[in-house]
Order: sequence, then structure tokens, then C-alpha cells
Amino acid sequence: MPLYYRLFIWMLLLFLLLLAGIFYSQLTTTRSFLITQQTAEIDNAIHAVGLAVTPYLADNDRVGTESVINAIFDGSLYQKVSLEIFSDQQQITREYPIAPSNVPRWFQQAVPIPTTTRQNTLTSGWLQLGKITVTSHPTLAYSKLWQSSLELLTTFGICFVIGVMLLKLMLDRLVKRPLAILQQKTRAIADNHFGSPLPAPATSEFKALTDAFNQMSTKLQRQFHQQSQEADLLRKRAYQDPDSGLGNRRRLLLELAEWLDSETPGHILIFRVEAIRLLRHQHKYPTAQTLVKTIGDHLRASTSELFPHSEYHLGRLSHTEFMLINTGGTAAPPISQAIRCAQQISHAQQVCCPDSPDPIFTGVITKQASAPPIATSVPELLALCDNALSQAQQNSNFVAVISDTQGLVESGGISQNPDISNQDRLSPQQASELGYGWGKQKWLEICQMAIANDQFRFTYQNVDDQHGHNLHRELFANLTHHNHNYPARLFMPALAALERTSELDCYLLQKASRYLALPHEESRFVAVNLALPTITDTGFIQWLDNFLDNNPIFSQQLIIELPEQAFILETAQTKLLCDVLNKHHFTYGIDNYGRHFDSIGYLRHFQPRYVKIDFIYTRQLEDDIQQDALRALIQTAHHLDITTIATRVETKQQASTLAALGVSGFQGFAIHQQENTRGETDNA
Repeated sequence: MPLYYRLFIWMLLLFLLLLAGIFYSQLTTTRSFLITQQTAEIDNAIHAVGLAVTPYLADNDRVGTESVINAIFDGSLYQKVSLEIFSDQQQITREYPIAPSNVPRWFQQAVPIPTTTRQNTLTSGWLQLGKITVTSHPTLAYSKLWQSSLELLTTFGICFVIGVMLLKLMLDRLVKRPLAILQQKTRAIADNHFGSPLPAPATSEFKALTDAFNQMSTKLQRQFHQQSQEADLLRKRAYQDPDSGLGNRRRLLLELAEWLDSETPGHILIFRVEAIRLLRHQHKYPTAQTLVKTIGDHLRASTSELFPHSEYHLGRLSHTEFMLINTGGTAAPPISQAIRCAQQISHAQQVCCPDSPDPIFTGVITKQASAPPIATSVPELLALCDNALSQAQQNSNFVAVISDTQGLVESGGISQNPDISNQDRLSPQQASELGYGWGKQKWLEICQMAIANDQFRFTYQNVDDQHGHNLHRELFANLTHHNHNYPARLFMPALAALERTSELDCYLLQKASRYLALPHEESRFVAVNLALPTITDTGFIQWLDNFLDNNPIFSQQLIIELPEQAFILETAQTKLLCDVLNKHHFTYGIDNYGRHFDSIGYLRHFQPRYVKIDFIYTRQLEDDIQQDALRALIQTAHHLDITTIATRVETKQQASTLAALGVSGFQGFAIHQQENTRGETDNA
């Protein structure tokens, strides 16, 4: 029972006990007074009748005596009157019937008032004439006592109601309200919502407690900010170039390795700025540093416009080289993107070095197909980049392109990959069948047709803890078209570039709910990823609100997974979507946690179920700097009671190392192979 109700009940009982004591005391006093009054009235009546009857007794006038007795006692509340005449030994007795009373029987039994009998000898001088005896009846006393009790109970009832109201107001003001404020503050601190300090209450005890809460809140807030800043600092030290603010060489190499392993189509833009080399050669290091920072700012601004909903990575490869890796679809072709970025770099160079005539050399490496690979390793890919830059220096427009269109590496007079034989090259028909040459509109039409005809295959990949217990399963969708399966990495970039991902995400959520509705031997949790354009679609959020409202049974099983990019770039829309999820008691997770260099302090304003750490932190764990950055990310999430999950865990050794660093969940081929459940989903 809450403290407030305990205090209220005990104080109420004490108040009732006090009123009961006062009532009992008042009742006893009134009863004693009525008994005394009754005795006094009988004494007065006996003396009065004695004075009136004595002359008649002296004359032996029996008729007169009876007349006097009848006149005095008729209609009175006396039970019995008896007169014994000594002269003739006669007795006059009058008994009066008991008048009906409105006093309850139980009250008369609970509060007895005894009858009173008084005797008096009547004399005339020294001569005794007779003896009169009068017995009273307590009816009048009971009536007065009952009426007094009712009035007393009414008064006490009114006082009790007023007292209860005043007691409640007092407890609400002095106890309940301060306790409620402290409880709200406690829950807010538990959710890492620190807010402003609490106002000091009037009660001295609560004032001391409030001061302690404020100090604790301030300390925890400062500690969280310090931990968040430390995590940001370690991440930037490990993966950010300090001069440009872009990703450093370590991060770019990890991104390149991941790009090659995933066989995702995309392209690389690499820029060489000779002005930086000349400034460093002339020992103009501050000017070179300013130029690098200006180039970084211009590249960030231009890429955010070029790739509003695409996955891209921007970094500084060396002192003079900048690289952009685009793994998603865009509206503009790679050569147009390269020219626009080169113009931004040239503009930054003119701002910092107006007199510098040095050109911007640009290389473009495109990868349209997964077979044959444009390169099999990161060193080979870097060699292609160097080759492209070398040829760009020889071209009049300072741009060179290397592509693998239709499986053939074309140099356009630049270079060719000698490792690709004619038998490895795809014919135009084969490339078209595999979907490598399709445009964005073509992919959109195929996806819409597949949604209408239910032509998707689904796989579920397990996410387990270090003890092998399943946390949830992530849904992956493959499109089936003309007996070919196309993974999401082929069609999702096109849909994202066209901002048409919401229709597919609605379809996936419906299929996931039907899968969860199937009878299973054990409870299952399914996570569904949402694309960034879907999150920014207001119509989708309205649809999701209705969908969750109609499917409350899946609130503990269906998990919505959101990219970290949404929390940083589209904070307002993401907050709106999370509010809808919280409204219907659904949970959500964050994917690519730690990918962006912006502060991870955004976690304090949300309550995700888990965060999936970006693969760049978990790919190479031998580096102490990378381990420090990863450990800081994990501690920040654990400080907020958020589960951390590592993705693309390929070996048991990697899983053991991650577990030692504090990772709670693991996903990848080292944990479980993807389980094809098309048969189950088709039945849904």
C-alpha cells in the first residue's frame, strides 16, 4: 500500500478514535445528568404532593386525597404512585401506562437508565398520617438522551467530513504532491530525462530529499554528458580526420572492404587536390589546414544534396585525396556527381587560395554488377583509384572513369583490369536478366508488381545473446521476378532515390504480422527495417498508427528497426514515428549505431529497445583505438539500459571478443545461418 494511503488511513482512524472518545464522554455525562434530574424531579413531586395531601389526610377525606393525587400525577411520566394511609390501613395506588417512545430498543439496552423510587412520610405535627411512594419512568430521559445523541452524531459527522477533506488537502499538499514530484523525477532520471531542478517544497524533510535528488540528477546528467563526449571523442579519434572533419583513411578502408564483400552496386569518386601538396611543400601548414577544412565543409554540403536518401561515405584518403563511396541509387549519374563535387572543391580552393591555378583531378570507379568483380581486395581497388587519378592528369577535363558495365571493365582509353578474362564477362542479355542494367523506374515497376502478386521470398536471421538465447529475428526480403531472386541491395537504392519505399515497408509489416500470427512452439520476436524515405513520409506514419491500433496483440513481438541516420537528419519526423510506437506500446531499435560523427547524445531523448553497432566498429578488433571507441559506445548505451547488438559477426573468436567488450547480442553467420521460411510466410 502506498505511503500516502497508509498515512491517510492511520490519521483517519486516529480522528475517528478521538471523535468516538468525545462522543462516549458526552453521552455518559448526559446520561448522568438526566438520571440526577429525574431523581430531583421525583423528590420535588413527593414534597409537593405531601403538602397538598396532608390536610385531606388529617380530615380523613379520602375523596379529596384521591382527587389531589389524580390532579398531580395524571398525564405525568411516572410509572407508579402509592399512598398508604395509617389511620385506616388503606392504600391508594395509581399505575400509569407506558407511553410509546421513538427511542430504539437497542439504544435503551445499550445505555440503560434505571427507574427511581422515592418515599416520604406525611405528618401533621407529630402525628404520622401516611407514606407516599413514587416510582419514575425513564421514557423522558431516554428521549432526551436519544435526541442529544442524534444531534451529537450529526455534529460529529459534519466535523468528520470537514476533517477528512482538510486532512486530504493537507496530505496532498505536504506529502502526496512532493512524493509525486519525486516519483516523476525518479522515473525521468531512470529514463535519462534529467530536466530542470525540482523546486524546494515547504516541508523541511522533503526539502532535504529534493536537494539530494537535484544533486544526484545534476551529477548523473554531467556524468552522462561526459560519457557521451568521451564516446564521441574516441570515435572521432578512431575514424575521423581531424583537419577535414570527414572520415579518415581507416574508416574508408573498412567501408571499401565492406562494399566489396557485400557486392552492392555503387561507385567511388576520388579527388586529388594538388594545392594542398604545394602548400605543405611551401610550409604553409595553417593555410593548408584551412583549405582542407573548407573542402570538407563544401563536400558535406554538396553530398547532402546529391544523396538525400542514399547510403554514402565521405572521407579523406590521404593529405591530398578525398573519397566518396556511394552504395545507393541517386538521381544523377556518377560523372555528374563527380563534376559537381569537383566544382565545390574548386570553389573552396578559390576561397582559401585565390591565386592557386592547380586543377582538381577526379577519378570515378563504378560497380554495376556482382560478377565479374571490379576488384577482389581493397589494395586492388585503391590501385584502380590511383590509376584513374593518373589518367585524369593526362585528360583535358581532368576526369577519368573506370566501370564494369555489363561485367566488362571499361577504361575509355585509361586502363583495363587484366585479371578479367572473356569467359568471365556477362553478355548484355545476362546482365539484364540479373537486373544489373535496370534503372530506377524499372525497379519501381517490378517491385510494385511483386507486391501486388506477392512475389517476395523472406528469410529471417537470428539475433542471439552470448548464451545462445534468441533475442529476435530480423526479416530480409528477396524479390522474385522471372525465376530470378533479387536481394534488397539491388532494388532498395532505386526505391530510396525515388522516395517510394513506404509501399514496400507497409507490405513487409503486414507479412511480418501474419507470420507472427502463425502458431509456433515458442514465442518469437521479429524486427522489420524501415527505410529513411519511409520515416519521412507522413502518410506512412498515419497508416502505421492505424495498423498498430488494429494489431495490439503484436506489441511485444513486432519490432521496428530505424537507421541512425533518421535520428540525426530527420529528428522531428523520427520523434513523431517513435511517439506513435510508444502510444501503442510497440518497441523499436536503432541500426548503424555510431556511424555518424554527430553526438550520440540523441539517445537520451529516445528509448530504443536495442542498438545495432555499426560494422566499422566490430570488423577489425585488433586495434586498441578501435576497441576504445567501441567500448565507449557500448558503455553509453548500457548507461541508458539499452541492449547492444553486433552485426556481421563472422567468427566465434570475433563473438568472444565482442562479448568481452560488453556486447549483449550477436547477429551473423557465426551465430546462425539465415533460415528460409518462405513456406511459413506464404501460408500467412
